[in-house]
Amino acid sequence: MKRFVDEGITWHTFSHLPISVQCPFCKKQAVVFQQKIAGEHHERPVFSCMHCCKHFDQAAQRENSLGYFSGVYLEIDEACACRQGKYKFHQYYPKRSFVPPFVQLQCSFCPAQKRIDPQSFQLRQASGGEINTDPYFGYRLYLTTAVRNGLIFAYNPEQLSCLKAYISADLRQRTYLNANKAYFSRLPAWVKSAQNRKEILKAILRLEQMAAKIQPST
Repeated sequence: MKRFVDEGITWHTFSHLPISVQCPFCKKQAVVFQQKIAGEHHERPVFSCMHCCKHFDQAAQRENSLGYFSGVYLEIDEACACRQGKYKFHQYYPKRSFVPPFVQLQCSFCPAQKRIDPQSFQLRQASGGEINTDPYFGYRLYLTTAVRNGLIFAYNPEQLSCLKAYISADLRQRTYLNANKAYFSRLPAWVKSAQNRKEILKAILRLEQMAAKIQPST
Protein backbone atom coordinates (compact mmCIF):
# COMPACT_ATOMS: atom_id res chain seq x y z
CA MET A 1 0.00 0.00 0.00
CA LYS A 2 1.39 3.38 -1.04
CA ARG A 3 1.23 6.13 1.58
CA PHE A 4 1.55 9.88 1.03
CA VAL A 5 2.13 12.37 3.84
CA ASP A 6 0.89 15.87 3.02
CA GLU A 7 3.01 18.37 4.93
CA GLY A 8 1.00 21.39 3.82
CA ILE A 9 3.02 22.52 0.81
CA THR A 10 1.47 25.37 -1.21
CA TRP A 11 1.56 26.58 -4.82
CA HIS A 12 4.15 29.08 -3.58
CA THR A 13 6.49 26.14 -2.92
CA PHE A 14 6.76 25.48 -6.65
CA SER A 15 6.44 29.05 -7.99
CA HIS A 16 9.98 29.95 -6.91
CA LEU A 17 11.38 27.20 -9.13
CA PRO A 18 11.62 27.66 -12.93
CA ILE A 19 8.13 27.45 -14.45
CA SER A 20 7.64 25.99 -17.92
CA VAL A 21 5.20 28.03 -20.00
CA GLN A 22 4.08 28.18 -23.61
CA CYS A 23 5.70 31.13 -25.34
CA PRO A 24 2.91 33.48 -26.53
CA PHE A 25 4.98 34.43 -29.57
CA CYS A 26 6.30 31.16 -31.05
CA LYS A 27 4.09 28.72 -29.09
CA LYS A 28 7.09 26.63 -28.02
CA GLN A 29 8.30 25.86 -24.52
CA ALA A 30 9.69 28.82 -22.58
CA VAL A 31 10.52 29.48 -18.94
CA VAL A 32 9.68 31.93 -16.18
CA PHE A 33 12.39 32.05 -13.55
CA GLN A 34 13.58 34.14 -10.62
CA GLN A 35 16.52 36.37 -11.53
CA LYS A 36 18.77 37.83 -8.87
CA ILE A 37 19.08 41.62 -8.89
CA ALA A 38 22.63 42.89 -8.56
CA GLY A 39 23.25 44.66 -5.25
CA GLU A 40 19.86 43.69 -3.79
CA HIS A 41 18.58 40.85 -1.63
CA HIS A 42 15.48 40.00 -3.61
CA GLU A 43 14.74 38.49 -7.03
CA ARG A 44 12.44 39.37 -9.91
CA PRO A 45 10.51 37.04 -12.24
CA VAL A 46 11.75 37.02 -15.83
CA PHE A 47 10.31 35.42 -18.96
CA SER A 48 12.71 33.83 -21.43
CA CYS A 49 12.27 31.82 -24.64
CA MET A 50 15.31 30.17 -26.17
CA HIS A 51 13.41 29.52 -29.41
CA CYS A 52 12.44 33.07 -30.41
CA CYS A 53 14.92 34.84 -28.09
CA LYS A 54 12.28 36.88 -26.23
CA HIS A 55 13.44 37.95 -22.79
CA PHE A 56 11.71 40.49 -20.51
CA ASP A 57 10.51 41.21 -16.99
CA GLN A 58 7.06 42.18 -15.68
CA ALA A 59 7.64 45.91 -16.19
CA ALA A 60 8.42 45.40 -19.89
CA GLN A 61 5.39 43.13 -20.22
CA ARG A 62 3.05 45.79 -18.81
CA GLU A 63 4.57 48.60 -20.90
CA ASN A 64 4.23 46.62 -24.14
CA SER A 65 1.00 44.69 -23.37
CA LEU A 66 2.77 41.40 -24.02
CA GLY A 67 -0.17 39.07 -23.68
CA TYR A 68 -1.28 39.65 -20.10
CA PHE A 69 -4.25 41.96 -20.59
CA SER A 70 -5.67 40.66 -23.86
CA GLY A 71 -5.82 36.91 -23.37
CA VAL A 72 -8.81 34.72 -24.24
CA TYR A 73 -9.84 31.26 -23.15
CA LEU A 74 -11.20 28.85 -25.77
CA GLU A 75 -13.33 25.92 -24.65
CA ILE A 76 -14.80 23.52 -27.21
CA ASP A 77 -17.32 20.94 -26.08
CA GLU A 78 -19.23 19.51 -29.04
CA ALA A 79 -21.09 16.22 -29.33
CA CYS A 80 -19.95 13.73 -31.96
CA ALA A 81 -22.35 12.20 -34.48
CA CYS A 82 -21.73 8.81 -32.84
CA ARG A 83 -23.62 10.13 -29.78
CA GLN A 84 -21.17 8.44 -27.45
CA GLY A 85 -18.26 10.89 -27.39
CA LYS A 86 -17.37 14.55 -27.69
CA TYR A 87 -14.86 16.86 -29.32
CA LYS A 88 -13.26 18.65 -26.37
CA PHE A 89 -10.56 21.30 -26.28
CA HIS A 90 -9.37 23.72 -23.58
CA GLN A 91 -6.71 26.33 -24.16
CA TYR A 92 -5.63 29.80 -23.09
CA TYR A 93 -4.27 32.25 -25.70
CA PRO A 94 -2.40 35.37 -24.51
CA LYS A 95 -3.89 37.36 -27.41
CA ARG A 96 -7.07 36.93 -29.45
CA SER A 97 -5.01 37.09 -32.64
CA PHE A 98 -3.17 33.92 -31.56
CA VAL A 99 -6.32 31.78 -31.80
CA PRO A 100 -5.83 29.46 -34.81
CA PRO A 101 -8.29 29.53 -37.76
CA PHE A 102 -9.27 25.93 -37.03
CA VAL A 103 -8.67 23.11 -34.54
CA GLN A 104 -8.47 19.47 -35.64
CA LEU A 105 -10.02 17.28 -32.94
CA GLN A 106 -10.76 13.59 -32.49
CA CYS A 107 -13.84 12.20 -30.79
CA SER A 108 -13.25 10.97 -27.25
CA PHE A 109 -15.09 7.74 -28.07
CA CYS A 110 -14.73 6.85 -31.75
CA PRO A 111 -11.99 7.44 -34.40
CA ALA A 112 -13.93 10.28 -36.05
CA GLN A 113 -12.10 13.59 -36.52
CA LYS A 114 -13.51 17.03 -37.15
CA ARG A 115 -12.09 20.39 -38.20
CA ILE A 116 -13.69 22.99 -35.94
CA ASP A 117 -13.75 26.76 -36.33
CA PRO A 118 -12.96 28.31 -32.88
CA GLN A 119 -14.88 31.46 -33.82
CA SER A 120 -18.11 29.47 -33.66
CA PHE A 121 -17.52 29.13 -29.91
CA GLN A 122 -17.44 31.91 -27.35
CA LEU A 123 -13.94 33.20 -26.63
CA ARG A 124 -14.01 34.12 -22.97
CA GLN A 125 -11.90 37.12 -22.01
CA ALA A 126 -9.14 36.20 -19.59
CA SER A 127 -7.70 38.52 -16.96
CA GLY A 128 -4.48 36.62 -16.31
CA GLY A 129 -6.13 34.52 -13.62
CA GLU A 130 -6.81 31.32 -15.57
CA ILE A 131 -6.07 28.23 -13.54
CA ASN A 132 -3.39 26.87 -15.88
CA THR A 133 -1.23 29.98 -16.18
CA ASP A 134 1.89 31.06 -14.37
CA PRO A 135 1.41 33.48 -11.43
CA TYR A 136 3.74 36.20 -12.73
CA PHE A 137 3.00 36.78 -16.43
CA GLY A 138 -0.27 34.92 -16.90
CA TYR A 139 1.10 32.73 -19.70
CA ARG A 140 -0.29 29.25 -20.29
CA LEU A 141 1.59 26.49 -18.51
CA TYR A 142 3.49 24.25 -20.90
CA LEU A 143 2.82 21.16 -18.78
CA THR A 144 -0.92 21.08 -19.44
CA THR A 145 -3.13 18.29 -20.73
CA ALA A 146 -6.89 17.77 -20.89
CA VAL A 147 -8.90 14.94 -19.34
CA ARG A 148 -12.65 14.33 -19.23
CA ASN A 149 -13.33 16.59 -16.26
CA GLY A 150 -10.91 19.42 -16.95
CA LEU A 151 -7.18 20.11 -17.03
CA ILE A 152 -4.18 18.52 -15.36
CA PHE A 153 -1.22 20.88 -15.18
CA ALA A 154 1.96 21.69 -13.29
CA TYR A 155 4.42 24.56 -13.00
CA ASN A 156 7.46 22.30 -13.37
CA PRO A 157 8.67 18.68 -13.15
CA GLU A 158 9.07 19.04 -9.37
CA GLN A 159 5.39 19.81 -8.91
CA LEU A 160 4.44 17.08 -11.36
CA SER A 161 6.42 14.51 -9.39
CA CYS A 162 4.73 15.61 -6.18
CA LEU A 163 1.28 15.40 -7.77
CA LYS A 164 2.02 11.91 -9.08
CA ALA A 165 3.02 10.69 -5.62
CA TYR A 166 -0.22 12.10 -4.18
CA ILE A 167 -2.50 10.62 -6.85
CA SER A 168 -0.75 7.22 -6.72
CA ALA A 169 -1.12 6.87 -2.94
CA ASP A 170 -3.68 4.48 -1.49
CA LEU A 171 -3.48 6.24 1.86
CA ARG A 172 -3.14 10.02 2.24
CA GLN A 173 -2.28 11.61 5.56
CA ARG A 174 -2.07 15.25 6.62
CA THR A 175 0.35 16.70 9.19
CA TYR A 176 -0.99 20.27 9.43
CA LEU A 177 -4.11 21.98 10.76
CA ASN A 178 -4.86 24.84 8.34
CA ALA A 179 -5.86 23.24 5.04
CA ASN A 180 -7.15 26.35 3.26
CA LYS A 181 -3.88 27.36 1.64
CA ALA A 182 -2.36 23.93 1.07
CA TYR A 183 -1.83 22.79 -2.51
CA PHE A 184 -3.46 19.36 -2.25
CA SER A 185 -6.47 20.56 -0.25
CA ARG A 186 -7.31 23.00 -3.03
CA LEU A 187 -7.32 20.41 -5.79
CA PRO A 188 -10.77 19.75 -7.32
CA ALA A 189 -12.63 16.78 -5.85
CA TRP A 190 -12.53 14.95 -9.20
CA VAL A 191 -8.71 15.08 -9.17
CA LYS A 192 -8.58 13.50 -5.71
CA SER A 193 -11.22 10.87 -6.46
CA ALA A 194 -9.99 7.27 -6.61
CA GLN A 195 -12.44 6.66 -9.47
CA ASN A 196 -10.41 8.97 -11.73
CA ARG A 197 -6.97 7.81 -10.58
CA LYS A 198 -6.18 5.72 -13.66
CA GLU A 199 -7.10 8.47 -16.10
CA ILE A 200 -5.19 11.14 -14.17
CA LEU A 201 -2.07 8.98 -13.91
CA LYS A 202 -2.19 8.52 -17.69
CA ALA A 203 -2.39 12.31 -18.04
CA ILE A 204 0.57 12.71 -15.68
CA LEU A 205 2.53 10.23 -17.80
CA ARG A 206 1.88 12.41 -20.87
CA LEU A 207 3.15 15.43 -18.95
CA GLU A 208 6.23 13.53 -17.78
CA GLN A 209 7.04 12.75 -21.41
CA MET A 210 6.73 16.45 -22.23
CA ALA A 211 8.86 17.39 -19.21
CA ALA A 212 11.60 15.00 -20.29
CA LYS A 213 12.10 17.08 -23.44
CA ILE A 214 12.42 20.41 -21.62
CA GLN A 215 15.79 22.05 -22.12
CA PRO A 216 17.37 23.18 -18.82
CA SER A 217 17.28 26.95 -18.29
CA THR A 218 20.61 28.73 -18.20
